[in-house]
Amino acid sequence: MATTNTVYGRCNPFKDPNVENAFWEFEKGLDMILIDRLPSLTARKARRARDLVGDAFRHYFEAKHHEYGSTLVQNRYKTSMQNKVSVGDTARLEVGNTVAVLVNTAPAVFWMLFYFYSNPLALQECRDEVESVISDTNETNGTRRRTVDVTGVKQNCPILISAFQEVLRQRTLGAQVRQVMQDTMLDGRYLLKKDATVIMPSLVMHTDPALWGPDVSEFNHKRFTKGKNAQSSHKPNPKALRIFGGGTTLCPGRHFATTEILATVVMFILRYDLFPLDDSWTLPKTEKTSIAAVVMEPDTDMTVRVVPREGTVDCEWDFKLTDSTMVFGVAAEDRA
Repeated sequence: MATTNTVYGRCNPFKDPNVENAFWEFEKGLDMILIDRLPSLTARKARRARDLVGDAFRHYFEAKHHEYGSTLVQNRYKTSMQNKVSVGDTARLEVGNTVAVLVNTAPAVFWMLFYFYSNPLALQECRDEVESVISDTNETNGTRRRTVDVTGVKQNCPILISAFQEVLRQRTLGAQVRQVMQDTMLDGRYLLKKDATVIMPSLVMHTDPALWGPDVSEFNHKRFTKGKNAQSSHKPNPKALRIFGGGTTLCPGRHFATTEILATVVMFILRYDLFPLDDSWTLPKTEKTSIAAVVMEPDTDMTVRVVPREGTVDCEWDFKLTDSTMVFGVAAEDRA
């Protein structure tokens, strides 16, 4: 809800639980819609859910509610109108845009919390890093106020950032698609013919021992750290990390997504301890992951006990994002 409130403003259609539930029903059945074989039978629920969300966005735009939304949604609407796209079609397109806004950030937060709380050393070292960038003040009424600047986290918490990259290396399954512009021979063995299509699954690159070393299947929260924090026998090639695509087709929302994922995870690890009710952190299967997802989705829920950490209850918490000229390199191309 925080994400959609940010994008769509005070008249956010997702405030209606029926719209929220319909969106996830649509996302769950998107593969059957794309297969397009007797969709009135095989994708009935998903199509009905898609139409419900589309109708909600049509009302949103017709009522000019986008004028209270983000610059992003305002400019999308403006571009549609300039190109004579009807309000109805603009609303239907927005359903697809919402897939980009929501589908991958939620499971990314889940996996980060899973790997952190199932790895006490990683959890403690990330907590220690974040604690070092918190600013503490005492209010006149005696209340302690703790402020976390997410920009400061990005700049001064290399272990946390490495863990973020490592989690996505383990749990992303997107693919990059390219058209061959001219006959090209790779490695003296593979001929790529002009106009052919090349599909490069990131999961293949992310699980290649030649790229990541013999511990490729293990979670190493310091894999991407440098200097004194470096803890990997195999120096990773940043260009082999394709968690947000690569080349000219990078995810345009990667910095927005990274910020909200880190802010949510930092809030959790600072304020709460999580304990699985069955006393075991068992890696969930991901066989039912939606075709729209780039981050694997757990097949089942995981029930945990949430316990506030000592010293975190009797204080106020603020999270902010200050301006910075630093380019945060979530992809190799960001560092170019």
